[in-house]
Amino acid sequence: MIIATIPAGRFRCGTAQFTSASAGFSHNARFILVSLAFITLACFVSSASAQSVSLGTTTNFGVLGGSAVTNTGSTVVNGNVGVWAGTSITGFPPGSIFPGSGSMHSADAIAQQAQSDLTAAYTDAANRVCGTTIASNLLGGLTLTPGVYCMGAGNLTGTLTLDGAGVYIFQMASSLTTASGASVVLLNGASACDVFWQVSSSATIGTSTSMAGNLLALASITLNTGASLSGRALARNGAVTLDSNNVTACAAAAGQNPTTISTLASAATQPGGAIHDTATLAGGTSPTGTIIFQLFGPNNASCTGTPIFTSMTTVAGNGSYDSTGFAPLAAGTYQWIAAYSGDAVNAASVTVCNDANESVTTTSGFVAATPTLSTWSMAMLAALLLGFAIVRNQTSQTKPLRLSASDIAPRDPASKR
Repeated sequence: MIIATIPAGRFRCGTAQFTSASAGFSHNARFILVSLAFITLACFVSSASAQSVSLGTTTNFGVLGGSAVTNTGSTVVNGNVGVWAGTSITGFPPGSIFPGSGSMHSADAIAQQAQSDLTAAYTDAANRVCGTTIASNLLGGLTLTPGVYCMGAGNLTGTLTLDGAGVYIFQMASSLTTASGASVVLLNGASACDVFWQVSSSATIGTSTSMAGNLLALASITLNTGASLSGRALARNGAVTLDSNNVTACAAAAGQNPTTISTLASAATQPGGAIHDTATLAGGTSPTGTIIFQLFGPNNASCTGTPIFTSMTTVAGNGSYDSTGFAPLAAGTYQWIAAYSGDAVNAASVTVCNDANESVTTTSGFVAATPTLSTWSMAMLAALLLGFAIVRNQTSQTKPLRLSASDIAPRDPASKR
């Protein structure tokens, strides 16, 4: 019989804990091997199949601040914008919430509950057992599969690729910073709804970064000019600062199918000519819901204020959908925005204002065309003129009828006798 000794102590793997016997306690080797195999399998399953982080009512928010929310420029948020315990939300307009996707909540009960749920979600993400330590703190150039990753001050320069369906949790011991133009790419079923960035201080998203996931920051979140976020910006204690961004909150719980919406506006025309937008929806599983088209202009590059035209179409699967046509009367450049509402199993998606494919120009200096006659009309006019000339000529050659006074004077009735 083979005798082995397991050191006393507690072994932790994921959310499971295993306690060994006291030092010096001997076990049958076969039992030990089976037990270790079970523990190893449990560790593997726990790491590869991490449970999602529940956001509660925070799911309905695209942006949630602790002290304030400030915006500069043509930011479009799909989802609620709120703050608690602070009260200040500024910069809306020119920023806007896409119609039907959410509303403002400044220090109200809804924002308070969302902050409470955010605290629970942040704590949950922070307490997950780290599966892989990224010692360099450098995320750029990596391709990662679902799991829990931890590091100090996270930095993303270039591209981070998330490959495969499942939950991704990134734990930052301090800050998260992305360089200008950085991106998070999702492949093979990876969804922004299932990505969680737990940041122990502040998150700063660089200019024109394409970011994916839910930012859960203890302090503040800054999205610099032109950065886009497919996910949520959720700050517990500090401010969320926006600058001409596109923020698209996931419409439902983690595991929802991501969707993309690409658009192409109609060609340039003259004032009075009809224009329309075409949106192509992809990525979802038998998506339903609606696509709302909004038109801003003329020359409203930030898409602020009330749209001059709105059109809605019902979605029945992936494919292309057209807005209703609209005929602007003024010359200038017009901007379309299109947003898919999402449904129970498919995430919402929206285009950004001033997208190159979403602009259409009506020609300036338009001069009304001079009316012209067709060949047939010219022939008819010529025939009428010729007929008139002939009648006039015949009339001039006819001897005039001459009447005397007696021809037109009243006659005496007695003269008939």
